[in-house]
Amino acid sequence: MKITGGLARGIVLKNVKGDRLRPATGYLREAVFSFLGDGVIGSRFLDLFAGTGSYGLEALSRGANSGIFVENSREIAGALEENLAAVCRSMGAANGGCVWIRDALRVRTEEKFDLIFIDPPYNLSRTYGDEILARGLNFLQKSGHSRLIFEVPADMHLNAPDGVQLLRRLGGSGRNSPAAAIYA
Repeated sequence: MKITGGLARGIVLKNVKGDRLRPATGYLREAVFSFLGDGVIGSRFLDLFAGTGSYGLEALSRGANSGIFVENSREIAGALEENLAAVCRSMGAANGGCVWIRDALRVRTEEKFDLIFIDPPYNLSRTYGDEILARGLNFLQKSGHSRLIFEVPADMHLNAPDGVQLLRRLGGSGRNSPAAAIYA
């Protein structure tokens, strides 16, 4: 798994062995960031269920100013920290203005973000997807360029709250293949 664009393009991201992690594919990340375009530049992001950090790190590489990574596994968070250091070294930055905290289901902050990436384990998406979406939307900045990206199994569709628009759905062709739903 590699960073697909921006200043850190080609940097290989460390992954954790085993089946505890389902990293976002390069193909889907490329499609998401192609859709987001220049809206990434200068943004602040929140990467929930960050795993190895591929969405947030891709955002940094493509011009985001800073962000918060949220991952509750110490082992996976260790890989995320190594990936953050590698990406920031490649970009000539200290740590990209990023921090990480532990539990994605218990995030408490008054901060608002321009970009929110949500990529939970599929069993959580299937059971609590609508609730996770609604909670994530509470952190979204209310501006014309703010976006929430939720990676789900391709056969799954979330019920967005009133006033929230599904802008685009990308990827996915089989039950457990990934798709990204982009909301504003």
